[in-house]
Formats: sequence, C-alpha cells, structure tokens
Amino acid sequence: MMLTTESTIYIIYIATTPEKCWAALTGSEFSKQYFFGQLIEGGWRAGGRIRYRMPGGSEHIEGEILACEPPRLLRFTWRVVSMPAFRHLPDAIVSYRIEEGGEGVIRLTMLEEHPTPIDERLLTGGRSGWPAILSGLKSLLETGAAPRIAPPTPPQPMIDYMKEHGA
Repeated sequence: MMLTTESTIYIIYIATTPEKCWAALTGSEFSKQYFFGQLIEGGWRAGGRIRYRMPGGSEHIEGEILACEPPRLLRFTWRVVSMPAFRHLPDAIVSYRIEEGGEGVIRLTMLEEHPTPIDERLLTGGRSGWPAILSGLKSLLETGAAPRIAPPTPPQPMIDYMKEHGA
C-alpha cells in the first residue's frame, strides 16, 4: 500500500456568470441534474454543515464548510458516510474557486486535497467521478440541460481497496 497526500485539481471554463455557477454548486435543484441525482444541502457559512443526499434521501457525503465567500469560494471537508469501507478515512477537503475567465466566461477551479495521507488507490474514484460531474455542470450552465452521464464504475484499484476494507 502506498500512502499519498497528492491533490487533484480540475480547471474548467464555463460561459456563465459567477452568480449562476454559485447557484448551481449550492442548489439542490441544480445538483440533482449534474451530480448523479444527489441533492446538496448546506448552511452556507463557515462552520456550517454540508451534505450530499442520494435521490432516495440517504446521506452520501457530509462535511463542514471551511470557507464560504459567495460567489467566489466554497471550501469544505468531504467524508463519505454511505459506504462502510470509507467511514474510517480522514476528511478530504474540496474547494470550488470561481474567477473571471474572459468576457462572459468564468474559470472554475475544483481542488480535492488530502491533508492526511490516504491509500493512493482512493484517488482513482475521484479521478473518474469529478470529470463527469464538472462536464455535467458545464453543460447545464451553458445549455440549460445536463447530459445523463451514468455514475462511473469504480476503477479496479478502488474496487480492490473496498474489498480489503469490508465493502
């Protein structure tokens, strides 16, 4: 097993405004369209809670908001609570930074940090999921409709990890 604190970063340019992007990142009516049907809930202030709920209402992700500066920065801890194999893991930190990217365009930077070392196989899950999520977000904001992207099948390294940890 190799441990890592490696971060994952994605940068995407979207033809929208910071306010519309913020609304899509923080509103359930939007998140359910591009985040595999999940509803986001938050107490949109530093110290508030954030949750992603599955379509049936069960909690999938929970965390604490570390920074909330609408419509520019949202930073929060990320803990998978729906899967027993992941409950023991240290919190990751997810950040969305929205900046001007040109005329009528924003630059969205999404960062997944791991301050405490984790098994490097775990990075493969986010690396298969985040591109689909961000692509759906971009399509939704630019066209008004998100493509129906199926949740990615967990990559083999992640499946191996889950088997080893009781999934």
